[in-house]
Amino acid sequence: MSWRLDNRRKFILLGLAAAALLLQALLDQTRAPVRQRDYELKMAAAIKAERAFATVRRHRDLEDVDVDLVNDPAGTGLIGPEFSLITNARGDLEAKLTTLNPNFAGLMVQFFRQAGLSPGDPVAVALSGSFPGMNICVYAALETLELRPVIVTSVGASMWGGNDPQFTWLDMESLFFNEGVFHTRSAAATYGGGNDMGRGLSPGGRGLIQQAIDRNDVPLLASDNIEDAIIKRMGFYEQEVRGRPYRLYINVGGGVASIGSSHNRLLLPTGLNFDLGAHNWPRKGSLILFAEKGVPTVHLLGITDLAQAHGLPVAPDYLPQPGEGDIFVKQMYRFPLAAAALFVYCLACVLILAPEIRAGLFDRITRRRTPIRVLPLLVLVLLSASLVSADARAETKWLSVDPTHAEGSVCITSSGRDIEYEVLRTASATSYRINGPRRGKLVSRYLFGPGDPLTQSYTVTILVDGAEFLRRTFTVKRHETTVTCDQGPEVSPLERVYLSIGKGSHVVEVLAETTGSGEICARLFRESKRKSTRTVPYAPEQYLELATMQFESGSQSTYYRFEAGTPLVFAVSGPTDLEVRTRLDFDKTMNGSQNYSLEVLLDDSSWKVFHFSAEKLTTAFYPDQLDLLPGNRQKLKIPVPPGPHRFEIRCVRPEACGVAAQIRIPESDLEGRR
Repeated sequence: MSWRLDNRRKFILLGLAAAALLLQALLDQTRAPVRQRDYELKMAAAIKAERAFATVRRHRDLEDVDVDLVNDPAGTGLIGPEFSLITNARGDLEAKLTTLNPNFAGLMVQFFRQAGLSPGDPVAVALSGSFPGMNICVYAALETLELRPVIVTSVGASMWGGNDPQFTWLDMESLFFNEGVFHTRSAAATYGGGNDMGRGLSPGGRGLIQQAIDRNDVPLLASDNIEDAIIKRMGFYEQEVRGRPYRLYINVGGGVASIGSSHNRLLLPTGLNFDLGAHNWPRKGSLILFAEKGVPTVHLLGITDLAQAHGLPVAPDYLPQPGEGDIFVKQMYRFPLAAAALFVYCLACVLILAPEIRAGLFDRITRRRTPIRVLPLLVLVLLSASLVSADARAETKWLSVDPTHAEGSVCITSSGRDIEYEVLRTASATSYRINGPRRGKLVSRYLFGPGDPLTQSYTVTILVDGAEFLRRTFTVKRHETTVTCDQGPEVSPLERVYLSIGKGSHVVEVLAETTGSGEICARLFRESKRKSTRTVPYAPEQYLELATMQFESGSQSTYYRFEAGTPLVFAVSGPTDLEVRTRLDFDKTMNGSQNYSLEVLLDDSSWKVFHFSAEKLTTAFYPDQLDLLPGNRQKLKIPVPPGPHRFEIRCVRPEACGVAAQIRIPESDLEGRR
């Protein structure tokens, strides 16, 4: 190819690029604002929401309430305190400020219209007191479209929400009703918080929520536990519509009875959804149960992401006016002009480039290909990358090694913990036994003696199977916050040395010497590399009853009890590995150990029988059933093959056995299954 021909082609491409930029600039200059679909309905909803905001602001002024203009710069009165007796969770102030925008009501109208709703359609709604601004926008959209909502409100709220005990969301509802802003009100209320029962709140906090429910004359949907809360909520929704099918489910906030589990927050997509996808839900709340019936859902929790996705401001320091945002009016290209520009440009490309393409055909055919010897190198690089990724997923854990021989020990207080160290001597070694191959880590400290200077040196010698492996000298100073447990000698900071242990069993000996009057102490650790397998609770679909087990320390665990005639049933999609923790129930009068057998059925066929021996625990009890005591915990592992499967766990021995179980699933396996 000649130099002149090559330059000509460059000028041709440059000219075409310049023409494309000019056409794009022309189209940008001729863009015009275009009202989006359902503009009038969206504006009506936004105006209604703005009126509700103004009503709250006026009411707070009349009540002589000081609005925190630092945390509520628009002065809406809808930002609650950081802490109160009914605050049930941490809150994101940025998200709360973002909801103080009446134009979210327009977005709700858009969602409801996309879901195909018509006036009079039944809608199930789950509200949280955490987002009063979003609740207002939902009400404005519901009334604008003349829908028929059935609303259950969780009264407790997170920080910066409706967590003023004297001005909860129920109080706001009554204000709107009395002022004629909204005619929509909650049909039932719950405490919210842990297990939807106010767990985590003080008795005084729960009492304040009860007062708010009573003074607003809203029925309380009481429950005994989270499973009962979900069942009663679903029954209440069905009862209120008398058999008519719901057309939409709306959830505002992170109420546990609605979303099912805190782990579901990462699995539930924000906004309008017609299909939540296939997941191993740790527990199915009312939102998921409605979705499984084919009901579209609107999930409103990731507020800032939702705002950014629809062109609404994040945490504005002003109250936006109705009609602001791309959901109302959007700058759009003039379609006829854009189509003409595209046609002209494509025609120019064909007429100008066709001869050049033909001329360059021979160049492409004769172009040298990438040598095939490069391919093995690429494969090697990709394989190395995958190995590095696999290693990165593994977490390193250091486990302490108990000595087989030690000359004594000393207790040291560090970061509020009392830790036992072995004392090292010069003449007699402290010995350990370690199986390899693995890494080891020795941590040592110096205990300053009388007359020791501020800086002191000591030497540590490590022998492996009698041969000197490492000799290291450290120079240390006194550590201000670390002392012995009896407030005795001052202690130096930690010094570390690492060693590689070969395959097989080895004896590690440690000696130490110093010129000072103090002592040297140490601890030996062995490395344990394992993949990170964080597990989360997984709720079964069928069981006898829920059991709360409490330890003497005050901590509690939730178990699901089953018997010989009522098996534990759950569905899960693989591949994954489940861990089922079981405890045999003992009568308080029983003594000694007890054998029991559990049969696991996979898809209605017997898979495996597990045999256990249990002993009665004396450090734990069931608060609901004091006549029973739990047995010590036994584990069974269930590898789940690919695809959806149904499992049953039956107690087959003894005949009248009662077992409490807890299912755990790796958090990484909650994602959608193919």
